Amino acid sequence: MNYSDLHALILTYLGFHGAGNEETEALISEVLPRVEQAARFRRSEGRFTALPLFLQKEPYLSFLSGCSSVVLEAVTLGGEVDLLIRRLSKEDVYQSFVADACASALLEALADEAEDPLGKQRTYRFCPGYGGSDILDVKYILEAVRGDRIGITMQQSGLMLPQKTMAGFVGIGKTAHKSCAGCILNEHCAYRKEGRVCYAK
Repeated sequence: MNYSDLHALILTYLGFHGAGNEETEALISEVLPRVEQAARFRRSEGRFTALPLFLQKEPYLSFLSGCSSVVLEAVTLGGEVDLLIRRLSKEDVYQSFVADACASALLEALADEAEDPLGKQRTYRFCPGYGGSDILDVKYILEAVRGDRIGITMQQSGLMLPQKTMAGFVGIGKTAHKSCAGCILNEHCAYRKEGRVCYAK
């Protein structure tokens, strides 16, 4: 794992444009190892050469144009991380806030790492809720990859449990990296309005 990228992503989640202040940097150094120790990363995937029905609409069709297949996936850090963040919230709210950012960044990093075997000809991960897509489409991904087998459940609101869980898909057969230029939210991005990006450069 590239800890430099992970650290940069944590700071992005915390709202920093570059380096954090001394207090925050110290908290990251203290909290990140605890989050890593509590994490129980699990992943389930399924590959499809024919697009599942829920993907046969925009913005999914545009995103997957030119792909030969699609990999649906669900990843989670497990409930132990949720328990750690809740426990910290009773001790120190800011420490809990930093732990939440560390967990979110760690989930992203581990998910990216787990996609390496898919090869270089792949898109970045697209999750329902991006670009005006329906967040409730997550249920179709969880059904397809049997998210319940790795402990993931979904509430009617679309919230997944454990909280540090993600479900999305990767297109195979073309290369697409995260960038502001290629993002369908480019003109309406809250990060860009603040002069920053949502990913580690």
